[in-house]
Amino acid sequence: MEFKTQGRGALDGATGRCTTISDRDLKIRDVMSKDVVTTTPGDTVLDAAKRMSEAGISCLVVTEGERVIGILTERDVLRAVAGGLVDLHRITVAQAMSSPVQPVSPALSILTAGRIMEARQIRRLPVLEGKQLVGIVTQTDITRGLVTLIPLTSISDIMTREVATVAADASVAEAARIMAPKRISCVVVMRQDEPAGILTEKDLIRRVAAVQRNPAETRVADVMSSPITAVPPDYSVLGVCRKMDALHLHRLVIMDGGNLCGIVTQTDIMRAIRAELERVEKDRWGWMTTLAMQIRSTIDNLQSLEDLLQKLRATGRNQHE
Repeated sequence: MEFKTQGRGALDGATGRCTTISDRDLKIRDVMSKDVVTTTPGDTVLDAAKRMSEAGISCLVVTEGERVIGILTERDVLRAVAGGLVDLHRITVAQAMSSPVQPVSPALSILTAGRIMEARQIRRLPVLEGKQLVGIVTQTDITRGLVTLIPLTSISDIMTREVATVAADASVAEAARIMAPKRISCVVVMRQDEPAGILTEKDLIRRVAAVQRNPAETRVADVMSSPITAVPPDYSVLGVCRKMDALHLHRLVIMDGGNLCGIVTQTDIMRAIRAELERVEKDRWGWMTTLAMQIRSTIDNLQSLEDLLQKLRATGRNQHE
């Protein structure tokens, strides 16, 4: 089963700019994708993994009739592999999917959607208008929208310094068992104490699950993404976002020369932008409160002055009489 409509969000992909609107105005409908690929609970995880790989997408929305009942993501497949479920043609989508889902309205602000993603540790939200599925919004969409609103400094300020690593000759199953409990989307692959590549959930979907390779017998080095796309620690946050967008990546390794310094993901960027927006909002309310107090004080002073003038007028009339 497949549901599709045409069109995408209203952000300018060429410039990445959205300077005329604020986070209050930027809604899910402005950044969501209207192209939604769906599956049914009775489909196999293998068929679903193949569909995700062929379409270059990170999830399938699970529907039963017109009702959205779950979502199957790269992480769900990773969890299955980490649990030793290698016969993906025997596992149904219903057994592996995340359910119930967290739907959102197209009228919801992207900042609120970002908070939901962070609180629930998820990266995708189906968009429902009433009960009708009208789109899907991902962490990529939210980050792309938020980063245009608040300029941040260098990537070293928000990167994750503790990087999960795995040896190049380890099995994919071993790597999955590192990633799944920590709820992380990748591990850096090391060869002779130097970064040699990166293994992501997408690599696992495309190069292992979709082609029916046995994770326990497949070396990480054979399916990892290599060479590593890295940036220096003084790279700007906006520059990193644009680089991720251009290369269709969800994370970048941070390296200073040949040294591994950290890793930055869309989750890191979204969390930092949300914190900055909330700080700005808090400052704004502080300024408004101060202004309101000053206005109140001015009104009280004017009232006191008016009372004094009235007393002076009354005294003048009494003396005249």
